Amino acid sequence: MEKSCGIVLFHSEDFLLIQHSVKLGEKGHWDFPKGHIEGNETELETATRELEEETGINEFQLVNGFKEKICYNIHKGSKIIPKEVSFFLAKSLTKNVKLSSEHQNYKWLNFSSALDQLTYSNAKEVLVKAKNFLDD
Repeated sequence: MEKSCGIVLFHSEDFLLIQHSVKLGEKGHWDFPKGHIEGNETELETATRELEEETGINEFQLVNGFKEKICYNIHKGSKIIPKEVSFFLAKSLTKNVKLSSEHQNYKWLNFSSALDQLTYSNAKEVLVKAKNFLDD
């Protein structure tokens, strides 16, 4: 099983989405900052490192008590590999984004616009859960 971790990042009423660079046959999907666990990192260390690598953002406050996992299968060559992604929730102290070369665009969007922009249904579910958590 492959494991990744990411952060649902918000600033005021807006959520940060990043668009992956276009690969052959793809449009460049919209998602949250996330990436693979390296070495002996904890899930939170991975999520934090990936946020900074992909967006340049390292000024944020973690929202305690939120952790959401999604599972899906990915294709690598002829193999199908299960993948698990854990998401944390954080408030950004800045809206300044410096995208990595892996990404081609970013947007700060309100909840309903972010929900429409996200490519995958499991990411949409994570956003809904994050918004509900913040509203409670």
